[in-house]
Amino acid sequence: MEEPTVYRRDLDKLDATAHDEDLNEARDESDEQIENEHTFRIPEDRKLGIFSTSMIIVNRMIGTGIFSTPSSILQATNSTGAALLFWFLGGIMSLFGLFAYLELGTTLPRSGGEKVYLERIYRWPKYLATCIFAVEFVCFSLSTANTVNFSSHLIRAAKGQPEKLKTNCGLKSTPGLAKPSGIDSEWVNKGISITALSLVCLCHAFTPKWGIWLSNILGVFKMIVLALIIFTGLAALAGRMHAPRPDNFSSFDGAGSACELPPFAKSTQAANYALALLQVLYSYSGWESANYVLTEVRDAPRTLRIAAPMAVSMVMLSYILANIAYFAASTKSQIANSGVTVAAGFFEHVWGPSTFVTRVLPVVISLSSLGNVFAQTFANGRVKQEFAKEGVLPFSRLWASDWPVKAPSGGIFLHWLFSFVLIIGPKTSDVYPFVTTLSTYTQSWIKFLVGVGLLYMTFNAQSGWRNERTSLHAWPPTTAFWLISLLFVLLAPFMKNTTLTPTIPWYVIPTIGCSMLVVGTLYWMMWSKVLPALLGYKIEPTKELLADGSERINASVRRIASGRSTGSRAEYHLLRRRSNSGSRSMVSSLDEESS
Repeated sequence: MEEPTVYRRDLDKLDATAHDEDLNEARDESDEQIENEHTFRIPEDRKLGIFSTSMIIVNRMIGTGIFSTPSSILQATNSTGAALLFWFLGGIMSLFGLFAYLELGTTLPRSGGEKVYLERIYRWPKYLATCIFAVEFVCFSLSTANTVNFSSHLIRAAKGQPEKLKTNCGLKSTPGLAKPSGIDSEWVNKGISITALSLVCLCHAFTPKWGIWLSNILGVFKMIVLALIIFTGLAALAGRMHAPRPDNFSSFDGAGSACELPPFAKSTQAANYALALLQVLYSYSGWESANYVLTEVRDAPRTLRIAAPMAVSMVMLSYILANIAYFAASTKSQIANSGVTVAAGFFEHVWGPSTFVTRVLPVVISLSSLGNVFAQTFANGRVKQEFAKEGVLPFSRLWASDWPVKAPSGGIFLHWLFSFVLIIGPKTSDVYPFVTTLSTYTQSWIKFLVGVGLLYMTFNAQSGWRNERTSLHAWPPTTAFWLISLLFVLLAPFMKNTTLTPTIPWYVIPTIGCSMLVVGTLYWMMWSKVLPALLGYKIEPTKELLADGSERINASVRRIASGRSTGSRAEYHLLRRRSNSGSRSMVSSLDEESS
């Protein structure tokens, strides 16, 4: 296909109307940038095939959730059957959500994920949905939790003995990750976390091929670990275990009690169930990762159709079988009071105390967390670069950089920066439960907006979606079920519930999550209304024609002030950034100036 021409007539006009003292500088910059235009092209040998795409999803989904969150889920449900049903429900929700994203991803096969879909769905008010998603994604889609978990399990391995937490259905005397005695774990933990995060980001920014290979290797390693848990669970079901056999399958709730429920729990059981479902959804989070990097996927529509359902189905089946294995070897009380050491306790009950449980297993879980950091940094850095390419973020030229090896180094640096701040800020003992739940809650709002928009376009003939979409369609009833489930997750936490940590009140997470919508709206007003009025320009949509023939709505500006205006230079640089944000784009011409 012939590449479209990049029109620069309007940039020359802006040069001509700039102030005399800036004229030569602006023209020199124009000539230099046209000659050295940023292409953002992805070499074919770095594009992902079916295996690498599926491993991105597997690596992103399998972090530490399956090894840690079963305790908090059992705390909230106090039932073997209910806990297993929540793991099944979370898998079904992920599959139904994936069907919606498959329809959107095969129709709009380019990097950005929800950014691309929200811009297609919510075209008015212009850029409002983009700004809301930008606030959520930049602030909350981070690698903080898994880097902290990576470092915490390494410290456990160094200590040689897992330290289990005594909990009471979420009311913990020592919340979150245990502090190994004899080690100043607070700053050692932070230091190891920051080092690991930095090395992963540097790897993806400067040696992208190595980043993909390491991600693939860790993805395969995780599946082997899950297989080990499943087969060990089969041995426990057959009665071959060191500890006394639990009786968790004698009834729906199982034998005994997980822990004594707090006094208010019975009146807010729905809220406790919502917390359990949020933790399950966190363990499943990442099924949409391939949609974030479709520009870097070879034959993206076909690859996505094959790789995504295969990866998500495989993880869902593994999660359910792993939880059955946990219940086959550990009592409800042992699981609920194990904190983040569920897997360690499981192997100890089956095999007995051993070096594997105290030394090797923590390293195995830490490597699983590291694989999640690799996958998340790879995908999220690219989405954040997409925001920067369109000038939505402050200092966009820095975050849009792909220096020096055509990798999204600017977006990866932005991802590193916010993850670093959240590692340094709170105590490491509070990071994991708080960040994981808050991240899942805010992402649920974004997914809810995407699902509602997809249903709207499906049934609204004027949207043009029926003619635009491919032959792969999400079945509306499955999308509706997904949305109802998300709505329950979003609303139920406003009722009083068992808190994840004693230092964080139960209402903080839903309040911050909903505030994200307000902050995104305020940011949109500042970026698209207040600043243009102050600087004398107007943001208007333009169409970019991509190399695959599809179109994308992009931001441009039109000068509305006359004479020497601060908006003239601002407009010039913003348009220059627009024109260089994508090599295969056509920037439509601006309106003629009336002055």
